[in-house]
Amino acid sequence: MKRFILLMIFGVGFSMFVDAQPPNYDDLVIYYADGDYEKLLKKAEKYTLSDKTQKDAIPYLYLAKCNFEMSKDQKWKDKYPKAFNDAIRFAGNCIKKDNKAGGTVVQDNMQFFTDLKIAVVEDIKNLIAEEAYMRLMGYIAKLHRFDKDDVGSYFLRAGAQYMEKDKSGGKLSAQEAWERLDAVESVEDWREIDLEMLRIGVIVFCRSQIEVLRQDEQAKELLGRVKQWLEDDPIFMEYYNKVINGL
Repeated sequence: MKRFILLMIFGVGFSMFVDAQPPNYDDLVIYYADGDYEKLLKKAEKYTLSDKTQKDAIPYLYLAKCNFEMSKDQKWKDKYPKAFNDAIRFAGNCIKKDNKAGGTVVQDNMQFFTDLKIAVVEDIKNLIAEEAYMRLMGYIAKLHRFDKDDVGSYFLRAGAQYMEKDKSGGKLSAQEAWERLDAVESVEDWREIDLEMLRIGVIVFCRSQIEVLRQDEQAKELLGRVKQWLEDDPIFMEYYNKVINGL
């Protein structure tokens, strides 16, 4: 009898232990690998609504990855027109959940977040080429959903505001940009896209200082500050030599 009771206690305890363990999300991995995106969306969403798994970062990661892949395929455009924006939104949610849990989901999937940033920066570059500075604000906000520490984006925001003659907004954004730049001790762990975004933001900001505010010295100061990190960037160096050396 005692043995039976002990077995019952062990069985209940083991069952509770198993229930307390988070799932390994093999189903999401398989759906993603198979390109079965609609099933993945439904299953991952269920995880985000469940009391047991709503705090986990992985379901949000797969929602982001799935939407990102769908945004690149024309066949999903009509049914999921907001896939790209949803990818950004879920990427931001994933980061928040992972940070709260002290996890490594983001770090383990850094290539995805890098690819997503590259896609957003490509849109940003196209808007700059069109001089669509007001529209840039929305894309900078998108970038900040999953990479709020990007220094270049703050200079870009300030520069875009100045280009649109929003001096008060530009001044506030510029102050934050300079503060973030002052906090940079090293760029050794920066990715290529981070450095590219720095170059993009710096050049737009410097153009706004020279072309709108007629403050060449402010532009020269910034170019001098970041040159150490962008000397291998030919686009930056061409602009640097133009402003600093008159070449």
